Amino acid sequence: MQVTTLDDEKRRLRREVLDRRNRLTTAQRVIRSADILQKLFELEAARSATWIHFYVSFGSEVETTGMIAHALSRGKRVSVPKMEPATKQLVLSELKDPVRELLPGPKGIPEPKPDAFRPVEIDTMNLFVVPGVAFDGRGNRLGQGAGYYDRMLAGVAGRIPIVGLAFELQLVKEIPVGDHDVKVDWVVMEKRIIKCGT
Repeated sequence: MQVTTLDDEKRRLRREVLDRRNRLTTAQRVIRSADILQKLFELEAARSATWIHFYVSFGSEVETTGMIAHALSRGKRVSVPKMEPATKQLVLSELKDPVRELLPGPKGIPEPKPDAFRPVEIDTMNLFVVPGVAFDGRGNRLGQGAGYYDRMLAGVAGRIPIVGLAFELQLVKEIPVGDHDVKVDWVVMEKRIIKCGT
């Protein structure tokens, strides 16, 4: 009899949800991401934040380009992640001009160019906006599997609000979790916002 491990369960769920998400057309992603932008800024935590950390969208993720522009246009300061593959850490860098300051990084994900890298301390943030492959109603998040975001958020969970962005099709009944998985406080989707319980 084959024993299913936590990692096996996560891999299966990751494949399943990514397959659904990747079937969205570009037009569907753009329209739904615009709806998610509106919902995100309905949150008092987003409206009142002076510093917001955004992921830079890649592939079929909820698009953050418009959200970053929206935040900057309202005088908010924005940080985005830069990968440090040697240590498997994310470092934060202030982003002032998304059009001119980003280039594909180690995994093809846009990140700050070397001459536009402006390090920011993690505790400067008032809000973290993070990606995920899947979420459940309790705030459990399934990422890509490398643990970059869990390592970054471990020190801020419970102190600085964390928002996960997702399309409705990424919400699942239950995500298998391990000791190092960090929960989000809200999941913002195109039709609703879920405030996650403990």
